[in-house]
Amino acid sequence: MKSKETKKRKSGYNPNRACYLTADGKYYCFEILDIDTGRMVTQKLEVGKDLSQEWTIFLDESDHDMDLNDRYQDELRDHLFDTKAASYKADLDNKDAVDPWDELADKRSNPENILFSEPESENPQVAQVRRVIDGECTEAQQDLFYSHFGEGTQLEEIRQTEVEHTGKLPTAQAMTNRKNKIIDKVAKSFGVERVKRRKSAKQD
Repeated sequence: MKSKETKKRKSGYNPNRACYLTADGKYYCFEILDIDTGRMVTQKLEVGKDLSQEWTIFLDESDHDMDLNDRYQDELRDHLFDTKAASYKADLDNKDAVDPWDELADKRSNPENILFSEPESENPQVAQVRRVIDGECTEAQQDLFYSHFGEGTQLEEIRQTEVEHTGKLPTAQAMTNRKNKIIDKVAKSFGVERVKRRKSAKQD
């Protein structure tokens, strides 16, 4: 594989990630917790020496996927609401200020909706996914599923939270592997296979 391929990184800077490929493509860096000092330190792996070019491209593509996911999540957010919420938190002493969350209408408390509403039928595919998660996944996998897919928490944030509870920081690849195992179980229950990322073809 030509070395110049690794210099064209797909990913960019993402504060939600503790790993990245340097702009010149020479090093892949990890921010890890130094147990002795309790501080985050940067560990550099030299591409082509400490880390193969194939793995570098794979990691860069994984980082790029996370960047895209973050961008899509950001595009779905209501930035006007975020601005109002930030302003409210910045001036909590203002007694006239109204929490924007309190202004959101909650139709569930409407008496008419309560009296005449019919129970919504659950999507059978959703029910099947829930059976797989509750019946075939470990407690750790269930926590990851509900945090990542349910609450929208990024894998990197979950990874950093884990070190606070266990004292060990799993690699970004380990988190991706956990996520893929969950998807594999669900896909298997539907009789299909998870769509795997296509690896770059080796060149002579």
